[in-house]
Amino acid sequence: MVTANNAGTTVSGVLQKFLLVVVGLGAVYFLYTSVLPYLTWRAGPSTDYYLPFRVPLLTHIAGGLIAVVAGLWQVATGLNGAAMGVHPWTGRLYVTGVLVGAAGAFALAFSSHLHGVAWGVALVCLALAWLSTTAMALYCIKRRNLRLHKQWMIRSYIVTFAFVTFRIMTDVVPYEAWWGISARELANAAIWPVWVIPLLAYEIYLQSRNV
Repeated sequence: MVTANNAGTTVSGVLQKFLLVVVGLGAVYFLYTSVLPYLTWRAGPSTDYYLPFRVPLLTHIAGGLIAVVAGLWQVATGLNGAAMGVHPWTGRLYVTGVLVGAAGAFALAFSSHLHGVAWGVALVCLALAWLSTTAMALYCIKRRNLRLHKQWMIRSYIVTFAFVTFRIMTDVVPYEAWWGISARELANAAIWPVWVIPLLAYEIYLQSRNV
């Protein structure tokens, strides 16, 4: 006999799997469009501009790639309670990726000015949010608080996935045709909502469960 609780659990499980598939596809897109061009350093406007900042850029990209891939595994296994023997080790890999990626972000914010001062400030704030949410997830697991660890880990991965969402927006959205704005204007505007809005939505979801 199917109860309301069982039905709700089934729907929640299906939704989780669907979201994980979407996130996985986004990670593949990020790898193809934002990682490979810089690893091979194919000629282009972005790669040519960033040539003097190649070390911090590749540091940022490498850390972000590690965090995106390891974080997807962490969230998937954490939600399902699977592969717990491997989970702590991939968690350490994720934290390493965040530290490396954030270091690259700080270096880029203070050295590269592709989109101006506003871009640098936004990049610093994003890196701080990345480090803070990850630190809280790590602190909670050290305190053996699994419930809060899962919540902070999801917050951390929301910030991690902002890199993917940002790339999709800047690559796919026809911003010139729709709004008549430049790539610089879109970048300075999009870097905030790609992580602030998902974090806000997640907080509303968490609080709604306590009502």
